[in-house]
Amino acid sequence: MIVKNLFSTAALALLLCFVSNAGAADPFKPDADGYIRHWVMLAPISLPEGETGSEGIFKEQIMGEATLRPRAGDKVKVGGKELTWQNITASTNYFDFTAMVKTLNDREAGYAVTYIESETEQSDAIMAVASNDEGRIYFNGVDIYVFGEPRTLMLDADKGKVTLKKGLNVVVFKIINEQGNWQGAMRLLDKRGAPLKNVKIKLSP
Repeated sequence: MIVKNLFSTAALALLLCFVSNAGAADPFKPDADGYIRHWVMLAPISLPEGETGSEGIFKEQIMGEATLRPRAGDKVKVGGKELTWQNITASTNYFDFTAMVKTLNDREAGYAVTYIESETEQSDAIMAVASNDEGRIYFNGVDIYVFGEPRTLMLDADKGKVTLKKGLNVVVFKIINEQGNWQGAMRLLDKRGAPLKNVKIKLSP
């Protein structure tokens, strides 16, 4: 279980992120610092009237969210509204749901999924994450992390050890926006804190 700590910084909350389509067939690499910039994303999903993000993060907005395996173009109907999964590439070391949907959205949930292909089993990898606001992560179908309070984005706010199996690994990162900025970040490090090697990022399983 990733240790959950709360940090905040107003400066990071003011940064902007832009997204663009990326080809699902092409494997990518994490950036030079290990941050994952390529995701398949779905948003916005409105929370029920009166429900806070701290309540909603512990509920499923999509049934079976731990085992989501989307591709770009897949459609999902949630709350009577049809949404489409989209490939995105963040222009910086965090991704931004607002940049994807191009509207301000308060009290909404969104999903970001990425597929990590590892050349070998790596049992001492470190996953460093951040969310604005509440965040939850499923790794290979297992619920490994939740942060259940509003916060601004601070890179590497929470860290924990994960085992990458040889072959394909799946990350489902759910983030709920209370109001304002709606962002997330994730990178992979080795036990010395250097960006993890021998991994590729894919946009389809």
